[in-house]
Amino acid sequence: MNQGCVYFVGAGPGDLELITVKGLRLLQKADVIVFDRLVNPFLLTETNKKAKLIYCGKQPCKHTLRQEDIQKELLIHAKKGLKVVRLKGGDPSIFGRVGEEAELCARHQINYEVIPGITSGSAASIYSGVPLTHRHLSGSFATVTGHTCTKDGKPAVNWEALAKSVDTIVFYMGIKHLRTISEELTEHGMSKDTPILIVQWGTYSKQRSVEGTLSTIANQATLMGIENPAIIIVGNVIQMRSKLNWFENKPLSGRGILIPTNDASDEMDQLKGQGADICQYPFLNQSSIIKRDQVVLTRLFEDKHINTILLKSVQDCLEFFEYIDLSGITKDQLNDFTWICNGLETSLSLAAHGVEANQTINDVLTVQSVVEALLPQVGQVIQQ
Repeated sequence: MNQGCVYFVGAGPGDLELITVKGLRLLQKADVIVFDRLVNPFLLTETNKKAKLIYCGKQPCKHTLRQEDIQKELLIHAKKGLKVVRLKGGDPSIFGRVGEEAELCARHQINYEVIPGITSGSAASIYSGVPLTHRHLSGSFATVTGHTCTKDGKPAVNWEALAKSVDTIVFYMGIKHLRTISEELTEHGMSKDTPILIVQWGTYSKQRSVEGTLSTIANQATLMGIENPAIIIVGNVIQMRSKLNWFENKPLSGRGILIPTNDASDEMDQLKGQGADICQYPFLNQSSIIKRDQVVLTRLFEDKHINTILLKSVQDCLEFFEYIDLSGITKDQLNDFTWICNGLETSLSLAAHGVEANQTINDVLTVQSVVEALLPQVGQVIQQ
C-alpha cells in the first residue's frame, strides 16, 4: 500500500486570497480535508468533489470533535495511503496545535509536511491599519495566548516581563479574559492610557475593530458585543491606525454577497475591491446535491459569512430555491438576508417563493448599480 501523508496547511486569516500557492495546490489534490471553524468555508470549493470533508470546528464550550478524535482521523486516513490536509486557520504553528499533531504523525511513522500560513495576529493588525512594527513606535512585538489558564482562572502569562520588555503585544483568544489582561498589564507597569485595539473576524469584510485604552476597553467591548474570533493588540503603534485604516471603510465593508452563478467578469473583482466578500460559484446550479457544496453552504450560513444574495436572473432564482429545498436548509435561515434582484421578472420570481426583494436593479447590472442598491443613500461614483 502507498504511504499516505498529512499536510498541515495554514489557510490564512480569512480573506480567500491569503492562502499560499502551495497550500492551495495541496488542498486541490487532497483526498481528505480535516478543517477548522476559522477556515474560510468558501476555500473548500477548491477541493476535489470526491474529497472527504471532516469538520472539527471549535467554539467556546462547543467542540465538534475532541482533539484526540481529530488526531485519530489523521492517522486512520494516512494509514490508508491517502493525502490528508489538516487545514487550519492562520498559521498552523502559531497556537494551532501543530506540534502535537505532527508529533503524533512522527510517532506513528506517518509522513507529514507543514505549510505555513499568514497568521491572524499580523494580518488582522494591518487590515485594521496597525503595523506591528514601526521605526519610531514599535521595535519589538510578542504574541501571547490569552486562553491557557492557571488554577485561579487567569491567563498563564509572565505579566511583569511582558509589560516591561516589548513595545507591542498581540493576544490570541483573549476576549474572555479581556478585563484581566487590561488589569494585569496596568498593575505590572503599563499606563492605564496605553492604546489597545480589538479586531474581530480580521480580514473578512465583516471585520470590526474597537479602539480604546487599558482602562476603557473592557466596557467598550461589552457594549459592542465583541466575541471570538478576535485578536487584541496593545501598544503605542496603534496610533498609526488613524492614518493607515485602509480596509474597514469601503462602500461595501460588512457585506458578504452570495452570487449563484460563475460568470467570470471584472465586475466581481471590483465588488471585492469595494469591500465585499464575494462567494460566486455554480454550486447552486447543480441538478443534484454535492456533499462538499452542502458543507460549504452550511458553514457560510452558520457563521454568518453571508448576509446578501444577488440574483442576476429568473433562472438563478429558480435554481437557488431548488437547491435550498434539496439541501435541507430551511426558509427561516434566509429571513435575515438582503436580497438584490436584477430585473423586475427576477424580483417577481423571488416573491413567488415568499421572499420580497430589498432592492431591484432595473438597468444593466454594474458595480455602481450594486453599490447603489446596497447603499441607496450614497450617490458616489465608484472608481474603476
